[in-house]
Amino acid sequence: MAMGERRYSLRGCEFSAEFTTGIVTRFCPFCLAEDRDGQAWPNAAMRHRLLWRLSPVRTCRKHNIPLINVRMGKWTDMLHEVQAMNDAVTAGCVSAQKLPSRIPSPLQEYAEGRLEGQAGPAWLDGQGIDQACRAVHILGGLMTYGSAQRAAEMTEDMWDEAGRTGWPVVRDGEDAIREIISTQLLSAIKKNGHPSPRNAFGMLYGWLFASKLSKDPGPIRDIVRDVIVDNVPLVPGQMLLGKQITTPRFASITSIAKAEHLHSKTLTKILELAGVINETEPLKGAPNVVADYAKAKPLIERAKHATPVTRVPDMLSASRPLVAALIELGQLRRIQDHDELKSKVGKAIDGRSIDEVLKFIEGRFEVLDVIPVGHVHLAKAAEKTRVTLLAILELLFGQHLKNVYRLKDHHGFEAVMVSPTEIMKCIEDPPDNASDEIRFWMG
Repeated sequence: MAMGERRYSLRGCEFSAEFTTGIVTRFCPFCLAEDRDGQAWPNAAMRHRLLWRLSPVRTCRKHNIPLINVRMGKWTDMLHEVQAMNDAVTAGCVSAQKLPSRIPSPLQEYAEGRLEGQAGPAWLDGQGIDQACRAVHILGGLMTYGSAQRAAEMTEDMWDEAGRTGWPVVRDGEDAIREIISTQLLSAIKKNGHPSPRNAFGMLYGWLFASKLSKDPGPIRDIVRDVIVDNVPLVPGQMLLGKQITTPRFASITSIAKAEHLHSKTLTKILELAGVINETEPLKGAPNVVADYAKAKPLIERAKHATPVTRVPDMLSASRPLVAALIELGQLRRIQDHDELKSKVGKAIDGRSIDEVLKFIEGRFEVLDVIPVGHVHLAKAAEKTRVTLLAILELLFGQHLKNVYRLKDHHGFEAVMVSPTEIMKCIEDPPDNASDEIRFWMG
């Protein structure tokens, strides 16, 4: 039954016109000869079989021979009237004597069985019958004849063999398909050392990457896309098989830097410090150096918020010793936490941690016009108590100091006022989770 837009339906299965033989008439000459034998009107007795119209049906299951394809080059070809092909049928009976014997392929068995309502492998049954058979044919063609073989140059016997080769893999489902496609991809390495889908996939590439691909190829497209994303450097934001890859797994330093609005040299240094890329690799130059984007992304985000250490005191209204104590305490985070910080970026402070510190100060403590007697700035409190700024800050951020205030119209730590008396009480009776720094002052 025609469904419109070159789609048809048969026994509950809908498929595209390409699932049929089109204007080619396919038949078994022995079946037609049997139709004619002993008939008063031999030509009128011949009947074309419905299953012969289907592309994956290439073998006569009764006579175990390849079906013959005929195209007369006339407008009546579309009617598949075998009565109009009497000479071709007769010639086919002669040539069929020389055809090798073969049984129907597992793919043909599957297609015929599905039309009869039989259940097949889950991965195949989860898509259209035409999508399923096409996936088996194309993958099998790639496996059988290699990436140099063009689909347009395949004969019917070659397609039959491709279906037989691809069936065991596709029958086993997504994992088996993914393994074959991954192996095929990794076997084709370009001069720059990266896998090449175009060189690896051959007719599979030609099918899925066709600019005029008007029909949904089914779930094999998702598998191929995932394999490419897992193994091939991509450009962030590029379209790949109908889907935008916002954050590819691998990308060149150049493409990552462009997408993240960073200079490639800055990004290279960041990733080298973090060990994401190896500066000793032989492929030099940002276009050829590839990084794991998933590992690079958080580092990039930190780099975007990089704030020079020299600016932090002004941003927090704090002294340099106080900033150093905040870094040691972990309240301020460096962009790179390595034993040897080799770059200005590596020594910079993550601006988001600065915002977190300011948010803590401005949101936790009561603002007063006049600070109570006995309260002093943090530096003065350290001087009076002879306790380090590090220990006082630990008590402050651990919220063990309850009587802390902020001086109105002052910013950052310049506004914070604490009680030396309260600090000493905490030192004398430290909280359970107190650090060694506090316990040291406890004596």
